[in-house]
Formats: sequence, structure tokens, C-alpha cells
Amino acid sequence: MKKLLAFIFVICVLNACSDSDSTSSDDDPQDQDTQIYNAPLVRSYVTYTSQSTVSLNGFIDHSNFAFPETDAFKRGFVFRVGDQNDSSNDQIFELEGEVDYYNGFYYFDYAIDGLQPNTTYYYTAYTRNGDSEETDWEEFTTSEISCTYTQDNYYSIDGVWKNANVEVTDPQCCVDGNVGFRFGNWPDIYEINFNEIDNGYPITGQYFGEDYEFDITYIQRELVKSTNQVLIGSRSTPETELFVENDGETITLIFCNTVLRDGTVLNGKVSADIP
Repeated sequence: MKKLLAFIFVICVLNACSDSDSTSSDDDPQDQDTQIYNAPLVRSYVTYTSQSTVSLNGFIDHSNFAFPETDAFKRGFVFRVGDQNDSSNDQIFELEGEVDYYNGFYYFDYAIDGLQPNTTYYYTAYTRNGDSEETDWEEFTTSEISCTYTQDNYYSIDGVWKNANVEVTDPQCCVDGNVGFRFGNWPDIYEINFNEIDNGYPITGQYFGEDYEFDITYIQRELVKSTNQVLIGSRSTPETELFVENDGETITLIFCNTVLRDGTVLNGKVSADIP
């Protein structure tokens, strides 16, 4: 009988040790899923789109959130060529490190080159934390190849050709962008304005018209910069297109049947030295 009781006691001790080890393992942070918050909602957009290059961008708005506990997330991009529904040739660009959750805005980007002109590509920014992931699939089309003109500072209004003297201007208000180019004589004076990051100059590429002013409402104020937009005062519409060539010293504006709001058609090219 004593031997039986001793045996039962040993078994109980072993089981207790086993349970204790299991509890200790569960309490070890290294053995637990440390995810506290879900992956942040993310918005995808592109900037600096040219014939062969683009910058993919991700944007997170945590301005109305508070994070009392410490946690971090990963972020990056998925880039897709060809069929938007075919993921077999996806390229994944995960950025190094992790980002802490904090109150405010967060931006991230990744530059891609070697693209083909006038070609549509698909992409998404993503965020990931543990088994939680957020994406926002979008598409963009690289710039077309512009028409060519041999004579500089020579343009036409509905087929009537004129010489141009181009002036670089500084728009008065943020709704008018950060830099402009002015030429022509009354009543046909043209102010071609751009809205660029860090008050820079437009890069080589194709640009698309805006209605009356640039959208600077709330978060749009930053997100629309360097997104290949051009404003020609009250003359441009989303159907208005023109081309820019920037060689680092000179900005050239190229009009290839550029249609304005009143139906006026511009052709030719004008240029100005970068101050």
C-alpha cells in the first residue's frame, strides 16, 4: 500500500511540473503572438510618373487615433504587370524595419524604373501586423511619347502661329500650385501652373488638366502634389493634356493638340530656364 501511495505521489508531482512548464511557456512573450492592433488602413497613389519611372506611395491617416500600447507594423508595395487579375508575376517590395503606431499621418514610397511608355500597371501599398493585412489596389499609366516641334518658343492658337516670351511665375495661392509659366499677349495670356512636392519643378512627363484650382482640402493638400496635374486658370479641364521636358536647366512645355475649355487648341512648344 505504501508503495502504491508513493507511486501516485510521484505521478502527481510530474503532472504538476508539466503544468507549471506549460504555463511558463504561455507567459513567455517570445512564444506568444505579440500583435496588439490590426494593420492600419492604407491609401495607394503614385507621384512623379514619367515614360519609364514612377514613385509608388502609401498613406496612413492616424490623426484621430490614440495608441496606449506599444506595437509596430510592416509596410511595402505589390507591383503587377499585365493582367490586373494575374498575380503570378507580382513583385513585392517590403520596406526595411517596422513602424510604430502613433497619432498622425504617415507616408512611405518606393521608386520604380525601366517601365514602358503609355502602359498601364497595377499596384497596391500594404500594411501588415501579424495575421492582419490591408491593401488598396490602384492602377496608373505611364506617359505617352510627346509630339515633336523643331522651333522653340513658337506656338499656335487654333492654327495661328505666334512667338512666345516665357516668364516663370510664383502663384499667389496654394490652390494655384507652386510654380507657373506665363506667355502670350492680351487677351490670350496663358498661365501654366504646376503643384509639386517641396516647391520643385515638374519632371519630364505627360500632364493632365485640373478644373479651376488644385484640390487642397484636408489630406488632399499633400496627396495631389507631383501627381501630373496642370492648371491653366479657368481654361483647363480634365481633358486638357500637355507634355513637359525637364533637363535640369530648362523647362519646356509641349502642346500636342491641347484642347482648352472654350475649345481653343494649342500646338507648339515654349521654354524657360530654371531660375
